[in-house]
Amino acid sequence: MTSRFPVLIVAHPGHELRLFNWMERERPRVFILSDGSGGAQGSRLDYSVSTVRAAGATMIESSGTRSDREWYAAILAGDIPAFTKTVDAIAAAALTAQAPIVVSDAADGYNPLHDLCQAIAGAVVARIAGDAPPAFLVSPATANAIGTGSTAWKLENEAMRRKQLAVSAYTPLAQEAARLLAEAPDALCTERFLVPTFDWPEDWTPEWEAFGRTRVNEGRFATPITYRDHVLPIAKALLGRDAGHGA
Repeated sequence: MTSRFPVLIVAHPGHELRLFNWMERERPRVFILSDGSGGAQGSRLDYSVSTVRAAGATMIESSGTRSDREWYAAILAGDIPAFTKTVDAIAAAALTAQAPIVVSDAADGYNPLHDLCQAIAGAVVARIAGDAPPAFLVSPATANAIGTGSTAWKLENEAMRRKQLAVSAYTPLAQEAARLLAEAPDALCTERFLVPTFDWPEDWTPEWEAFGRTRVNEGRFATPITYRDHVLPIAKALLGRDAGHGA
């Protein structure tokens, strides 16, 4: 019998830790959009490669080849080919894996790449649908994830111990992990999927817009990314919808 493997798509290195136990059980093919370098940090991709391998999963080739700055520049420029090229790479891997399910970061309004990660995943699902479309679920990268409850499971003690070791080994995320556990104490012992419900409305003001304007005022960014002018048109293009702003 031919093995079939799920596909996991996350925006930033480290998000895969949210589903470490699931990766151990299902051995997904994993694609990470950015290298996690942020504004001025170094790449975190090597840590994620180690995490994925430790779980017995497999990285999809060309993961993390763009920095966060490069992705944000692509968003500002409306560089749709940069996104469709990513969809192409993931869809090819998903077809080879005969993926029965595609899981991605959930849109959450916290970071534009989180939101577009869900659009990329939706485009992959549409691309590989055929006669038997794969299931499409999302995983919360933040507490603001948009979706309805689907599946959650408690980790057994040994699985939780392995996940804790993986989190501890990911040293660049030490502060972020501590903050996450303070906000969501069950993040280490519980993993969950949501059914995606975000449907790219015309009018929406994500949290990340205010953050971007602050960075522009500080002189760190030249131009702020906005949902309506930058992110929505890319999502619509990926999902095969009218790229205009009309209803």
